Amino acid sequence: LKVLIQLLIGHLGSESIVVHTYAAIGIEKILTLTHKNSAGKKVPKIGKIDIQQFFESLFTGLFRLVDNELLAENEYVMKCIMRSLSTAKEDIVPVTATVLDKLTCALARVSKNPRNPHFNHYMFESIAVLVKHVCSVAAQHTEAFEKLLFPPFQTVLSANIEEFSPYVFQILSQLLEYRPMEGGLGEAYTMLLDPLLHPVLWERKGNVPALTRLLQAYLNKGGVSEGKVDSVLGVFQKLVASSANEVSGFDLLGTIIQAVPRESMLRRVKPLFQVLLARLQHKKTPRFLRLITQFFALFVGKYDSSTFIELVNSIQTGLGFVLLSNIWLPRLESDTPKRIDAKVQIVGLTKLIGNTPLLLTDINGQRIWSQCLSCVLKILISPDSNISASSDVDNEENETEISYDPTYSRLHFASIPKVDPFAEVKDPAQDLVKSLHVLSTSQPGVVSQLIQQASQSDPKFVAYLQSMFQKANLSFV
Repeated sequence: LKVLIQLLIGHLGSESIVVHTYAAIGIEKILTLTHKNSAGKKVPKIGKIDIQQFFESLFTGLFRLVDNELLAENEYVMKCIMRSLSTAKEDIVPVTATVLDKLTCALARVSKNPRNPHFNHYMFESIAVLVKHVCSVAAQHTEAFEKLLFPPFQTVLSANIEEFSPYVFQILSQLLEYRPMEGGLGEAYTMLLDPLLHPVLWERKGNVPALTRLLQAYLNKGGVSEGKVDSVLGVFQKLVASSANEVSGFDLLGTIIQAVPRESMLRRVKPLFQVLLARLQHKKTPRFLRLITQFFALFVGKYDSSTFIELVNSIQTGLGFVLLSNIWLPRLESDTPKRIDAKVQIVGLTKLIGNTPLLLTDINGQRIWSQCLSCVLKILISPDSNISASSDVDNEENETEISYDPTYSRLHFASIPKVDPFAEVKDPAQDLVKSLHVLSTSQPGVVSQLIQQASQSDPKFVAYLQSMFQKANLSFV
């Protein structure tokens, strides 16, 4: 294969569009080939060590075609550049400045008349590859990227090139996420925040997911001051009011709950719940049910169950139990969450089970308590939950078919795995068992009877609980 790559690189110099295009296609396809190693894991047949010897001739040949203004924008050549950079990974660091200069020159040229969306997509993917593989190894390089990318990005945004804006916002997010915390936001990002909160930007549907991620990056870097929190919450309310943007709205709200200081958030959270509950009452779709119940679990996990119950009860007396029995728990009984969502539900419900004395004061509360436990056990036992699974983006990137999508210009190489909001909880099942043990010790006889009731809905629950208690060397009384 290495010999074949060398031959194909030679054909990149052909004056024939057909020949150099097929050469680029051939190289790109070879770089996507995989095989299983001795451990049975899929790995590329051509890796970064194999391609290193071809760097100079490969990129010289490819960028000679990109730089030639007499040739039409060739999406296959740009796709080959993207794939070559992806294969090279961090070995591309020594030539990053040269490659990025070539890509920003191409960006400046096509910005005057964007006509080939596929070429443009692979061009931005190539920039995202560079950011990912260079800044993930050495975060201090983000400053150099910012200096090179901010001028052309500012041109794109000021010229109002709509098809490029989502790409720019995604790469700005990516750079900000890699930016070292000790470096602060920097002048450029600080100046950008106010325009980002302007409602006009959010009117374009294609901008919304990328803008949401950029605001999340600001929040996670501590870049949203107390005075800006209400403006960010205003963005959330605008998003969640629309079925088309509700997913982005809840993504933003989840980050707000985690990033804004607790005291500051508690002063503002009641109106947020009122907005959500009004939307739930008037437009209760399956997706909205999934989103709002995930938010309930996240809120309980971060703020505790008493705060949740008191908060919703302050909106309407007894609403806490109503939401649990009519909205939250029925959703989990019919729609088992997976991966991180499953873990969030377990953490939230465990706090409800262990830290909500109000649930044990009457028959209705005890019934809901048993339902909570049944739902947690169902998630833990379900083979579909995959609580400990995580996506391995790096190992999948070279076998993934990457292409332009007109509905939303998502950059594959700017993507990040979903963040676990409870990374500190290493074993949620053990936390549940410990919580049950403490509670049963404080309420002997009562809790053990409720545990038996919860286990009656599925015989496997009893065996699972017994094994988990034995593993933790604990018991319930």
